[in-house]
Amino acid sequence: MKTRTRACLAAVLVIATATACSPGEKKEQPTDMKSASEAEITGQVNQYANQVAALVGNPLFNPATSSAPCSGRGGELDEKIRTVQGAYNVNLAAGRHVDTLARIREQWRAQGWTITEDVTSSNGREGALAAKTTPDGYSLSLTSTSPPTALALLVNSPCYRSTDPL
Repeated sequence: MKTRTRACLAAVLVIATATACSPGEKKEQPTDMKSASEAEITGQVNQYANQVAALVGNPLFNPATSSAPCSGRGGELDEKIRTVQGAYNVNLAAGRHVDTLARIREQWRAQGWTITEDVTSSNGREGALAAKTTPDGYSLSLTSTSPPTALALLVNSPCYRSTDPL
């Protein structure tokens, strides 16, 4: 019985040693993370923002985009794993917020996007709407400003592996 136990333990040690990472070896990264340049991802963020502006019927103003490190799906941290956020405003008259958000909600649903937030204020004049795009996983969020003279728009990319040099 001792010989059999030793043989089993030896087999387990051989398998564990063969599959273990050596100290200098990098952790395997998820294969479903998109590889792209920051310019490509920023372009997609801006494209989604422009689509929203077209639905509202007014141009974007105060545009700002930034890139930041992102924790990958497996929790890995690496300067090459990034996300891009775009922040914008779109002018919109006070009486049009709820109807405009409802129209955008229907468009997003028609595109197969998942609505993650849909709120109308108690006064019925302001609101917030958020969605996740399909199939690429960008997050869009629209919120009435206070006072309700515009919609604040945030567009966030999913984590991606940067092809840009460090």
